[in-house]
Amino acid sequence: MDSGLLQLIRARRAELEAAAALGRDDAQALRLEGSLIDFVEAAWPALDPAEYQRCWAIDALCEHLQAVSEGQIRHLLVNAPPRCSKTTIASIFFPAWTWAQSQRTFLKGPQVRFLCGSYNHDLSLTNSNSTRRLIFSPWYQSLWGQCFKFREDQNTKTKFDTSVGGSRLATSVGGSLLGIGGDVLIVDDPHNTEEAESDADRKTALTWWKELSTTRLNNPKQSPLIVIMQRLHEEDVSGHILSSEWSGDWCHLMIPMQYEHRRHCVTVLGWQDPRGVDEDGNKLPDEERAEREGALMWPERFGVREVARIKAELGPYFSSGRLQQSPVPDKGGIFQRDWWNLWESPDGKFPQMDHIVVSIDGAFTSKEENDPTACTVWGSFERDENEVPKIMLMHAWRKWLPFSGPMIEKSVDETLLQYQRRTQKYWGLIEWISHTADRFHCNTVLIEAKGPGISAAQALQSRFGIKSWSVIAAPVKGDKVARAYAAQPTFAQGLVYAPDRDWSQLVIDECANFPKSKYDDLVDSTTQAINFLRTAGRAPSREEWAVNKEMREPRRQGRLGKLYPC
Repeated sequence: MDSGLLQLIRARRAELEAAAALGRDDAQALRLEGSLIDFVEAAWPALDPAEYQRCWAIDALCEHLQAVSEGQIRHLLVNAPPRCSKTTIASIFFPAWTWAQSQRTFLKGPQVRFLCGSYNHDLSLTNSNSTRRLIFSPWYQSLWGQCFKFREDQNTKTKFDTSVGGSRLATSVGGSLLGIGGDVLIVDDPHNTEEAESDADRKTALTWWKELSTTRLNNPKQSPLIVIMQRLHEEDVSGHILSSEWSGDWCHLMIPMQYEHRRHCVTVLGWQDPRGVDEDGNKLPDEERAEREGALMWPERFGVREVARIKAELGPYFSSGRLQQSPVPDKGGIFQRDWWNLWESPDGKFPQMDHIVVSIDGAFTSKEENDPTACTVWGSFERDENEVPKIMLMHAWRKWLPFSGPMIEKSVDETLLQYQRRTQKYWGLIEWISHTADRFHCNTVLIEAKGPGISAAQALQSRFGIKSWSVIAAPVKGDKVARAYAAQPTFAQGLVYAPDRDWSQLVIDECANFPKSKYDDLVDSTTQAINFLRTAGRAPSREEWAVNKEMREPRRQGRLGKLYPC
C-alpha cells in the first residue's frame, strides 16, 4: 500500500479514536458546521447561562456572516440596535465556528487568521477571552477538540494562535497596526457611543478604520471586511462606507428596532426584512408595508413599553441612530422640524419687534472649498402681554466672502440703492453685515469672540461706530452640540417662528440635520442668537417667563399681624 495513503488512514484513525474518547458526535458536528445559526443556538449555554432566545434578526446576522465564509459576500456592513447579540455572534461565535470547519478553504478551517478590532482595548480583550473560553468549553472540545490546539508560545489575551496556523488578534482604535494583519477583518463597534459626537474622537476612529481596511488585509483580493455597529453620526464609519464611491461593493444589512417601510432592507442574498413581506417571502406593496410601520424587531425581548422607555431615555436624536439606524430622525434630531411655527401674515409683514439681532458665524474666505460665512436675523416679539415672548427668523444668508471689499466712492448723482447695486458684487463680510443690520433696523450684531471674529467686531465698531446698532463679540461657551442643546428648549416649547421662504427652509433643514449636515454655520449662527436673547431676557422659556411674570405682579396687600401678643 502506498505509504502516503497509509499515513492518511492512520491519521484519520487517530482522529476517530480521539473523537470516540471525547464522545464526539460526528453527525451533530457536521450539522453545526453547516449552519452558523444552529451553531450559535447550540453553543449559547457554553458561554451564557441565560436561556437562548431565537430571533429573526440573529438569524439574519448569522446567515450573512456564513455567506462571508462561503465567499458570497466580500464586504459586509451590519447596522442593528444594541443588546441584540451582535458582538457575541460576530466577534466570538463566528471565529470559533470558522475554526470548527472540516472543509478547509481560505475562509474556512482552523488555519484562518482573524484580526478583530473595537473602539476600546478592554472590550477587544473581553471578546478575545470569550472566544477562548468558548473553544475550551467541554461542549466545543467534545466536537472539535481534535481539530486543533492553541500554541503554547502564542497564547495571550491579545493574540492566540492555533496549531495549524490560524490566529485571533485583538486590536482597538488608537492602537498600533504595524506588522499585523488578518485573513478576515472584523470591526465591532468602532465608535464609543459616548464620544461619537466629538469631531476629534470620530476622526480618530475613521483614520484607524481607513488604515485597517486598506493595509491590514492578508489577501486584498480575497480577505473580507466585516463591520458591525449602531449608527451614531452621519460621518461615522458606516456613513463613510455608505457615502464612498465603493459603497456598491458592500452588502448592507440594516435592522431598525421599529419597522420603517420607506427603508425596507433587501440584501444581495435576497434576504428581506420579514416585517415587510408576505407569507411567501415576497415584498408587500407600499400601502401594505405602510400598515406595518412601527412593527417591533423583537417584541419578546423589546416590547412596546421597553422600547418607549429606551426612546424616552435616549431622546429623539440618539434613539434614531442607535435604535433605528438613522443618524438623523425624520423630524430632526436636536431641533425637530415640527417645533418650528409657520408665520403667516395677510400683508406679508412681521410683527413689531422688541429686539432684533443679526448673528454672524464668520469664515473669512471667498474659496468655496472652505467653510462659508452664515448670517441669521432674529427678532423677539409679544402678541399679548399675557403670552410668552416669541422669536422670529427674519432673514438668513450663507456666502463665501473675503474679510472686506474695496473702498468704492459713491457718485454724486447716485441714489443709495443705485450705489449698493453697483458695488454689491465687490462687498466683503464687513459690508454685508452692515447692509443686513441697516436693512432690518437691528439693535445688536453678534459675532463669535474667537479668532477672526474679534477682528471683524473691531472693524465694524471702527468703521460703523455711528450706526444705531451695537456690535458684541459674543463669548463662546461649550462646543457646538452643547450650545445647540442650550437653545433646544426654546424650540421644543414652540416659541420659534419662520415665514415660508427659501432662506428659512435652508435654516430649518440644517438645524434638523445638525450635527449631521455638511455645513453647520447656520446652526451656529442660530444658537448664538437664541442663547443671547434668552440670556438677555428677550426670549425666556415658559417656566422662566412664568417666574418673571409672578415677580413683576404686585404682592397682595393685607393687614400685618402683631409680632407680640399684648
